[in-house]
Amino acid sequence: MKVFKFGGASVDTVARIRNLPFILSAYNSEKILVVISAMGKTTNALERVAESFFSGHRETALEIFAEIKEHHLGIARSLGSGDSLDFQQQLKNFFTEVEWLLYDRPVRNYDYYYDQIVCIGELLSTAIVSDFLKT
Repeated sequence: MKVFKFGGASVDTVARIRNLPFILSAYNSEKILVVISAMGKTTNALERVAESFFSGHRETALEIFAEIKEHHLGIARSLGSGDSLDFQQQLKNFFTEVEWLLYDRPVRNYDYYYDQIVCIGELLSTAIVSDFLKT
């Protein structure tokens, strides 16, 4: 079995994501496992969302998250992804989970919010890349 881990820089543009099938096709006869990191600089941006939210700057957190959301939706559209209702619902669910959290007020410790918010980066990139690779 071959394991591939594509880090943030290798999935941060449409062109780089479109290159993944060419890399993976060299191993068609083998079992492969693909691990996808958050798209370049997404983790840093999500950390800013968590910090802003926890420090009481909800509007800033929402603005940063809106930029992250639009960036990921733009990548998905550019890849031709998003045609299936399941994929659209999956992304919507990821976004909604964080947005619901951000409209609340912090009542737990920072680490809880950090974990809830920052993990979305890997979930989004994995969903987008997986949907693209299925086509």
